[in-house]
Amino acid sequence: MTMFGPGGSTLRRRAAIFVLATLCGWSLAPQPAASAGQGSAAVPVGSGSRTEAAAAPGLYAGGTFTRAGGVAVDHLATWNGSAWSRPGGSSTAGPDGSVTALTVYDGDLIAAGSFLTAGGVRVNGIARWDGTAWFPLTGSSGTGVMTTPLDFVDALAVFDGDLIVAGQFLRAGGVTVNHIARWDGSEWFPLTGSGGTGVNVPSVWDLAVHGGALIVGGGFTQAGGTAANGIARWTGSAWSTLGTGFNGDVLALTVFDGSLVATGGFTQAGGSAANYVAEWDGSAWSPLGAGLDAEGRALTVYGGSLVVGGTFTEAGGAPANYVARWSGSAWSALAGPSGTGTEDIVVSLAVHGGRLIAGGFFGRAGGVVVNQVAGWDGTAWSPLAGPAGAGTDAGVYALHTV
Repeated sequence: MTMFGPGGSTLRRRAAIFVLATLCGWSLAPQPAASAGQGSAAVPVGSGSRTEAAAAPGLYAGGTFTRAGGVAVDHLATWNGSAWSRPGGSSTAGPDGSVTALTVYDGDLIAAGSFLTAGGVRVNGIARWDGTAWFPLTGSSGTGVMTTPLDFVDALAVFDGDLIVAGQFLRAGGVTVNHIARWDGSEWFPLTGSGGTGVNVPSVWDLAVHGGALIVGGGFTQAGGTAANGIARWTGSAWSTLGTGFNGDVLALTVFDGSLVATGGFTQAGGSAANYVAEWDGSAWSPLGAGLDAEGRALTVYGGSLVVGGTFTEAGGAPANYVARWSGSAWSALAGPSGTGTEDIVVSLAVHGGRLIAGGFFGRAGGVVVNQVAGWDGTAWSPLAGPAGAGTDAGVYALHTV
């Protein structure tokens, strides 16, 4: 998932974060390790003293919105199939800034982005929700990853028992990590190879696990000190490359039919033509048919097909409107009785309740009013609505099913 807004750039978004930080008087100096009594709740260090309640099942959505289904929320909401709500109910405060990445680790929902507090607790860009309360991800040297107004988290994954966190930040828990780090439940660590630590450019956009290794995609040109054009592999002890990489940023990754799939802003993969989407079979990159006519920003698998969302309006040379599916041999649009695809950019995808869920910056999907998030059941698009309304009042950057 990438933090780009509709037609915007990361530079514009980072400037907006800086202005917001200035207006709100945020202090983003490195924070000491949290202790009980900080904020509005007791904050345990590490994982040993936290409660063990699990995040409630449902679809979770994160973004810049403050209302979901007409209900007031704090940039994060959950949908149970019939209504939207805040995690924990209406009296529970959430993150105080945008949420751009979600996953589950050790039974807890992990939310990350560009926020300083969650539930009134200082967390610095990343927090965990155990179904009852918010907690920071703290190590012996500090808490979270935000140390400047421009820092943010854009990708999360679980690999080899650790939570992997990536985006734009130099330190995690006070430890120098260079834009990607791992948290084992009690301490933060860098991903260091023989030639260096992390990546050389503050643009890690997505993570995946393939072939027993962590795959890292972004706009960097080195990983662990090794040349790596937009994509690299981390085995747990060393960095390596996947061919010669790409001529543009990798914005999303997933695994489909045993192969690693990457999409983004590139037109070449491994030195060969590949229009914004390509697959890696373990030894070489290859295109997926004629590909897309503009960048892809999200990937998932639904109904046996690969689904791509992004800024494109064509897939395989045919109209698709920001979201399309690849069967393994051909591209097709996601159409309904009233229209095809969405009316604007798709930046997040998930599967919930037997439907494909798409999030982004669109008011309609398949010609139906949906407000930034919609479901597709294989034949038609529909809103995620409840008694108080449908969808959200601003962009949906992240989706995750628990």
